[in-house]
Amino acid sequence: MFGRKSGSGKEEASVEELDSSLDYDAADAMLCRDEITDSRNRLCGYRFTFQPAKAGGHAPEEAFFEVLEATEVPAFAARRMALIPVSGEAIAEGRHVPLIAPYTVFLADSLQATMPAEALAGHLSALRKSGPKVALKVSGKQLAPQALLSQADFYFVDLHEGSVDDFQVLLGKLKTANANAKFAVDCVETWDEQRMCLSLGAEFCLGGFMSKPDDIDPEGRLDQGRLTSIQLLNLLRSDAEVSELSEVAKRDPGLTFQLLKWANAPGIGSTTAVTSLNQAIIVLGRNHLYRWLTVSMFRLGTEKERDESLLEIALTRARFLETAGPKTMPKAQRDELFLVGMLSLFEQLLKMPMAKILDVMHLAADIREVLLNSEGPYGPYLKMVLLLERNQVEKGLALADQLGIEADSLAEAGSGAFAWAQEALRASQ
Repeated sequence: MFGRKSGSGKEEASVEELDSSLDYDAADAMLCRDEITDSRNRLCGYRFTFQPAKAGGHAPEEAFFEVLEATEVPAFAARRMALIPVSGEAIAEGRHVPLIAPYTVFLADSLQATMPAEALAGHLSALRKSGPKVALKVSGKQLAPQALLSQADFYFVDLHEGSVDDFQVLLGKLKTANANAKFAVDCVETWDEQRMCLSLGAEFCLGGFMSKPDDIDPEGRLDQGRLTSIQLLNLLRSDAEVSELSEVAKRDPGLTFQLLKWANAPGIGSTTAVTSLNQAIIVLGRNHLYRWLTVSMFRLGTEKERDESLLEIALTRARFLETAGPKTMPKAQRDELFLVGMLSLFEQLLKMPMAKILDVMHLAADIREVLLNSEGPYGPYLKMVLLLERNQVEKGLALADQLGIEADSLAEAGSGAFAWAQEALRASQ
């Protein structure tokens, strides 16, 4: 979602300050992100789109580009892939240039293009020569001309445009047209679909599968590292003594090492080296320790790449929930909303039913209610963030309005949460 502040905290241009000739209002559209995962289940980047706030609404490309700059997407694309839809006209006029970065990939649509294919192919060729990669959205119903197909570094295809057989036929045609291009598949909604796409040669997948359960085991068990973390989380919520917390942490050498590492991190502010568990717990503080123990749950499994991707989604979701509520919301409730965001992906992380996970965690009734049934006082907030994550902007904004959250503050919280999560991941590695 678009916002007015960058991750560095400096003021950025608001949507209202964009070129007045656009006749554009802040509530008209929102900047949305879709995770891009690779064949190793790493979250390698995002597709950025500008979604109208109402069905049939208009989201101007000029405003889209301005918002991408204001939210420092080019800086993000200096580190990871940023897939940005672009028109042939924007390329011809050079409006895309401020968005160019080492990992920017511009996405052209072969079906929606308003200029002749030969002309668009020429612009894409010039674009590639200037450095950026080019992705081409293609359809099996009307395959793009060879002139366009030959300019693609990536083919962008919709898994559900036709049958599975149609999908396979399309991939075969595209491989024949340009053997060097990689495949990115959109609308991948389940892990089974993702595995099928990878088996057919796809390199990248986009869709809701990453935050959905896969192979839930009703009899699943927690490994020792995660069990120790949950025991500490339970002790923290019951205000246990520091000595008791320290004794439990000592059972896991890896967790002991991590606690000391966190306590000695530059951002903590300790002026002397922390060398004992008791010191580490005191320096970190209970609330900070609880958050980082929750983070550690994502890094104790064997599926490192997948779990790190889930952690990034969880951190963004949690920070958004924490900061999106009305300004009058008490800090205690914001802290619980952060926790809801992190725990909402535990079923996918641990591959266990949520009810079984919560059986071993001491949580407030309001938190249990939203995680089990999407109900209770926090239920609407989680529903809102899930709608926005799925690019259902109109429904998400309608629910936000019921909660007393303005579109502007929601947008700012969204972009701020994304920037915060990126920084938190870099700082915690």
